[in-house]
Amino acid sequence: MKITPGKVVGWTVSAALLIFAIWLVSPFLKIDASDYDKMSENGLRLAIGLMIFIIFLGKWAFDVFAPQGLAKRVSGIGTVLLIVGNLALVSFIIFIVAQAAALFLRSAVPQDAVNF
Repeated sequence: MKITPGKVVGWTVSAALLIFAIWLVSPFLKIDASDYDKMSENGLRLAIGLMIFIIFLGKWAFDVFAPQGLAKRVSGIGTVLLIVGNLALVSFIIFIVAQAAALFLRSAVPQDAVNF
């Protein structure tokens, strides 16, 4: 595999986008009482972060099921790493969505008490 400047730029942009997406969903990694007040502010961050993760999930799934060089031999190790990466990313997305749902449900109970 030959490393070209275009590949380096592609890997750098991908890594920066993934780090940015992790930063966007970081309030949902560990939820405490102070997050209840900022729930509406974090909703947009959650949506954008999950959108970036889902785009990468689709890109990586496409790389596994329809590699660019169909006439070329595809590395078995690369395929396994992409599948493991996709499974890890799906697990992370499910965790973040569960955390967001838990935050919503916990903050909804006091809000219902105020409305009645």
